[in-house]
Amino acid sequence: MKIFYNPLVSTIILVFVISFTSLCFFINICLASDTIWSLYQHAVKKDPLLKEAQAELKASTEEKPLARSQLMPRLEAQMGQGYYDKNISGIGPSDIKKDYWGDNYGARLIQPIFNGQAYVSLKMAENLISAQEAQLLYAKQELIRRLALAYLDFLDAKAALRVAKDRVRLDAKILERARNFLKVGTGDIVSVKEAEARYNAAKAVVVNTKNLVSLKRTNLSIISHTQVEDVSDIKKFRPRLPEPDTPEAWIRAAIENQPTLKEAQKRLAVATQKIEHERRARWPRIDLEAAASYANGQFLPDVIYREAHGIFKFTFPIYLGGAIGANTQKAEEKAIAARHRLEYLKDLVTLETKNAFLTLKDSVAQIDAAKTAMESAKVSMDATSMGYQVGTRDVIDVLDMTDKYLASCQQYYHSLYNHLKARIMLKSASGTLAEADLKALEDLLVH
Repeated sequence: MKIFYNPLVSTIILVFVISFTSLCFFINICLASDTIWSLYQHAVKKDPLLKEAQAELKASTEEKPLARSQLMPRLEAQMGQGYYDKNISGIGPSDIKKDYWGDNYGARLIQPIFNGQAYVSLKMAENLISAQEAQLLYAKQELIRRLALAYLDFLDAKAALRVAKDRVRLDAKILERARNFLKVGTGDIVSVKEAEARYNAAKAVVVNTKNLVSLKRTNLSIISHTQVEDVSDIKKFRPRLPEPDTPEAWIRAAIENQPTLKEAQKRLAVATQKIEHERRARWPRIDLEAAASYANGQFLPDVIYREAHGIFKFTFPIYLGGAIGANTQKAEEKAIAARHRLEYLKDLVTLETKNAFLTLKDSVAQIDAAKTAMESAKVSMDATSMGYQVGTRDVIDVLDMTDKYLASCQQYYHSLYNHLKARIMLKSASGTLAEADLKALEDLLVH
């Protein structure tokens, strides 16, 4: 058999295959659900609070060269040209009065030899940089916390919407059954009206829940700085108690690692050093000064003034109008305020960490209780539905048991997401929240 090859047909087929493949790939990309890690990659590039902390850190790094500049040489150059009006008397038989244009040039070099305040400024600059580094770490942890909680809140709202739709579906079946019973003479109009009321109420709940889902999606989109349509849900996982299982261990970790405490400690160090900085304003300063100047003018056309000098200059502040004492007292009060601020933050971190620890422990029990309640409500709903069919239960009993079952379902889903949020909150309170925790949450997603 002879095979005929047509280049045009082959080209058309090839183009069709490539186009179809590209279209399928594009559709898959569009329909793919976002994961928490992919959203974090967007957020970390654009989060304004994180960018603010990064900019503040870059700005604070200039504190060290600024402090060092007080010990570095300073070179100044000056030049000027102006109009002079001179009136000289007492050196001759008559007064000399003359106006003229003149110019002058000069340069001055000052090399600080001893400046007590400058050395303290260097130490203050180092602590300021460390404080801002802690602030940046806190901003990063806060981004992880806000994103994780927003992601889980969105999943929680979606679960509530699924339950609301299930309620509509089940109430519709109950309403249909009540109408059928009325047609065959075994039902009554009251049961039909009750079922209709529950069905209409269930539809209203769906509308409200859709609004909640939209709000949570918007919140997640704002935090991640990308448009979120859908996200990957959580697969089945095993609830875990805190490890270690003592609040004291987590509180110790929080005191050691919490970025807000580290920042407060560094700012207290700066405030304490500021006291010494202001006290040293009373110390003498020693500078080496070298200067040269040149001037000429029309008053004495043949005379040019040149001057150069090099001197050690000692500056002794004796009285500055009370500024030194006032600045020292102000620095002491600022240090007291910083110390109290640190103590307050320690108390706050201790309380938040213990609360997060107990919440996580309680969340495990809540999942077990919610699961048991859901299974029990399912059995009760099925039994009540069967009793309604045989005439031993009425439609209100069926509706009530259906509501109870669906409420238990929503509570179960809610407890699952709350457990994951409690994990995040405990790590956040202890100051140990990191990208690895997002990776761990990513591993629980259904891809």
